[in-house]
Amino acid sequence: MEEADIIRLFTTEPVKEFRTLYSGHGDDDFREAIFVTLGNDERFVIKVAGNSLTSSESIRMWQRCAQEYIGLGYYCPRILNSLAGDFPSVEYKGNSCIAYAEEYAKYGTAEHIKNRRNIRDEVYKMTARVAAKKFDYTDIPSAYALYHPVYPWDEVDEVTENALNFREYCESLPEGFKEQTDRMFRRWEENYNKLKETYFDLPFSVFQADFNDTNVLVDEDGAFVGVLDFNCAGRDNFLNYLFREINEPTLEQTADEILRALTVASKYYIFSEEEIEAAPRIFRCVKPLWYCSVSELEDAGMDFEQVQKILDAMEYAQTCEIDFRSVMLR
Repeated sequence: MEEADIIRLFTTEPVKEFRTLYSGHGDDDFREAIFVTLGNDERFVIKVAGNSLTSSESIRMWQRCAQEYIGLGYYCPRILNSLAGDFPSVEYKGNSCIAYAEEYAKYGTAEHIKNRRNIRDEVYKMTARVAAKKFDYTDIPSAYALYHPVYPWDEVDEVTENALNFREYCESLPEGFKEQTDRMFRRWEENYNKLKETYFDLPFSVFQADFNDTNVLVDEDGAFVGVLDFNCAGRDNFLNYLFREINEPTLEQTADEILRALTVASKYYIFSEEEIEAAPRIFRCVKPLWYCSVSELEDAGMDFEQVQKILDAMEYAQTCEIDFRSVMLR
């Protein structure tokens, strides 16, 4: 099908113009957006996707998730069915795809905002309010979910993948680092396996699951109004999702920002004793061996003094006592 044919699946109005934007990631992930302007200057976006994450079931879940956020008072572009009331399958540019439409966002994103602290606090508040609802309308995990591979061809979840990448990198280091790096990986592995014993008994909800600045919407005064882009949405544990979203330049700064986020969240969400107990283990599981730190190690190259500093910071994050309880009980 051509773009004009796909557009006709969603509107009978005269089309003034359209443009396309490709956003896929390789042969197994085709994604293209068709930005449509109608003759009356009304605008909307058609998403055409051919990948393992996009199906009629997942789009219906995204649609419901956006509607729940709207119900909490946040602005989200609504996900729209075709004129036939479905999400049609189409052959497009050599790909078997599924198509759905979205309202054109009324607001811009937060990318241009220099001081994002107030916006972040509003996002933390929103996420806590969603967590408090404990939504239970899907079994589809978010793209951040622990113990679930993101793609069908993945053998492990993203957290495990990063830990394995850390171990692989450490094999290239001189023998003098081996005792420490083996200890660090072993500690991660034990923590990961121990957490799994109780993890799925913790409260879950359904989150938009990607609140980076390109998805956070602000009004003309820079005030937070809502979010867009629900294609990572799904069921997740609040702490895992929150911890995964926060990535500061250093692990110490990341821990501080997580505590600040929990302080904000505690005004809108009541943490259970089980969540308070699990928080240190979740942090140690998802943050110290995260890809950011592994990238730092790779960037350090043959500067083994710098490598040692990075490893020490990572190990400290694995073992330090962070006072989650005092902020989560507020």
